[in-house]
Amino acid sequence: MKIKKLIYVVLFSWILGIFSIAAAGELCTECLSKVPKDMRDYVYNMDFMDKDQPLGPTVMKGWKSPRKPPWTIGYASTYAGNTWRKGAMERLMEVVYPKWKALGMVDEIVITQSNLDDT
Repeated sequence: MKIKKLIYVVLFSWILGIFSIAAAGELCTECLSKVPKDMRDYVYNMDFMDKDQPLGPTVMKGWKSPRKPPWTIGYASTYAGNTWRKGAMERLMEVVYPKWKALGMVDEIVITQSNLDDT
């Protein structure tokens, strides 16, 4: 059963990635209008943006799960040695997960890491 869940989590993460890439478009002006101008000009400077990075609105906005909680969350990382990813994973497990588990929203978090091995 655990392997079946893991397969579903990995497939969902992969499909979510495809839809995120498919939604790439122009910079979301509606989203950026809510960010203070000085921060927007610094962080969203198009001279520093990766041209392949999706900058449009999220495809998941307004999405509702067809299932009731508790849910299983999948976190897939290609390399956990990166300090930003390591920090995100620590925050997820040490701050977010305990709160959401106490609220009955999440039953478990499945973490997969390839450590840069794409095979």
